[in-house]
Amino acid sequence: MLYKSITILCSVLLLFSLTNAQLKGSIEAETEMADPFFFHDVVTYPLETRDSVEVEIRVKVPFDAIQFLKVEDYFEAKYELSVLVINDKKQTTFSKIWTQTLKTESFQETNSNDLFDVNEINFRALPAKYTITIGVLDLDTRKSKYKKVETDIEDIYKKPISISKITLIEKIVQDPDGSERGIPSVENAISDLQKEFHISFDILSPGGKGKIEYIIYDMNRKMVFMDKLEKTFPEGISHEIILISKEKLSFSRYKIVLTVKIGNHEVMSEKTFQLRWQGMSNMIENLDLAIDQLKYLAGSKEIKELRKASKVEKKELFLKFWKKRDPTPNTEENEIMNEYYRRAYFANENFSGFQPGWQTDMGMIFILFGAPNDIERHPFDTESKPYEIWHYYELNRTFVFVDESGFGEYRLITPLYDYHGKY
Repeated sequence: MLYKSITILCSVLLLFSLTNAQLKGSIEAETEMADPFFFHDVVTYPLETRDSVEVEIRVKVPFDAIQFLKVEDYFEAKYELSVLVINDKKQTTFSKIWTQTLKTESFQETNSNDLFDVNEINFRALPAKYTITIGVLDLDTRKSKYKKVETDIEDIYKKPISISKITLIEKIVQDPDGSERGIPSVENAISDLQKEFHISFDILSPGGKGKIEYIIYDMNRKMVFMDKLEKTFPEGISHEIILISKEKLSFSRYKIVLTVKIGNHEVMSEKTFQLRWQGMSNMIENLDLAIDQLKYLAGSKEIKELRKASKVEKKELFLKFWKKRDPTPNTEENEIMNEYYRRAYFANENFSGFQPGWQTDMGMIFILFGAPNDIERHPFDTESKPYEIWHYYELNRTFVFVDESGFGEYRLITPLYDYHGKY
């Protein structure tokens, strides 16, 4: 009975929240849970002078992460992007803050998970260990999100040959002058639209005969694919692009390990990446986990059928499941799927403890209802155990969570089943 009521409730509320812009704005703007989501990547390149390193920071902000406002005959959003680089001596190496403005005439695009604003920041740094803090501040809601990246380039010139970080190429485009260039994948993911994909990297060496070898592993450390090529490297910087087949890859995460050998010297670089299918949410990294996370929306029989299916059938059944719930079936983007897994991702980031965040009571409520309008926190009341009250004013719902154990494991004491049949 509980899961049937959850299924009904979730179907209605998710669709309602995704088709009502005012509801989305009011919920996400009034709670600290609505941090702007963004992707980032940090790539370091060796230089011929060997006295410093070229650092490139890429930041990709989805349109639906920033609040758009109606301005005359278009919609506008503004956010502040900040980058702070601190070395291992706690000294500031680089810092920058600037404002980005997004505009669109389409209301549908303001909620798009497929449209992005991409930024690249380049600077030079001495070989050392760095902590890079990247921040996005929504200038309308004043909500912010900060991510830290640890980068160690202290020993980049320790050997006669040096190698950059690997860049995953999303696609190759042709410029007006006829030259080709690669568009990097900031979220380190590739789609299944093409049969191959590219990686790029730089090698600094004295030159000579050598070879490049790469191995792709799955997340269980099982080798999926290996290849190598021999070549003669020029002295100085060599820009390398390798074409890799996706034939043996399926929807999953992988790690590519790249080894370059020239003479008696060898260097390595590695990168974790995701292969995604067309029509799949960017928030999904593992299909089996995504199926497990359907427990708040699908029945146990439906989930069991998905789990038992072959790889090809599993993909088709999963996409069919979400296609039936797509509020805009004539578009490529499935907003309800994107929102559901965005919430699951957020739950994992914020409510994880003894179990993954999406499996906790707080995670369940967040996935079902989104961010609350208001949160009452009572962590130190002398006459009660720590508890929180989540208020959803538009939905006329309140949920109470109590930390019975004292270890931050908040359990829901407000039952869900009494809402059955009210929608």
